[in-house]
Amino acid sequence: MGLAKNIWNLDLPWSNGLLSARAWQKGERTVVSVPELDILCTGKTQSEAVFRLFSILLKYYNELKSKSLPLSDKDAHRLQLLSTWVQSVEKKMMGTKEPVSVS
Repeated sequence: MGLAKNIWNLDLPWSNGLLSARAWQKGERTVVSVPELDILCTGKTQSEAVFRLFSILLKYYNELKSKSLPLSDKDAHRLQLLSTWVQSVEKKMMGTKEPVSVS
């Protein structure tokens, strides 16, 4: 297997810059990862890989939330990062908008 080329570094949407995402092509598959959480997903297309990553992040968040306390320092830090991200996603989905002034 050859090394991946053309790695794209991206801000993870709605993470306030706390989480990043990387994407690259590996053979015929697209790989996306969140290095801060040591998570990666693959897909036949970029859309499929990104959808899988979004789903895995939500599942991981719920898994961390349901763990018995106390959490390890590593898990507590990851839960904090994911909590911030999930709150931002929820705000976006709720359509919280800035008031619009009419002249």
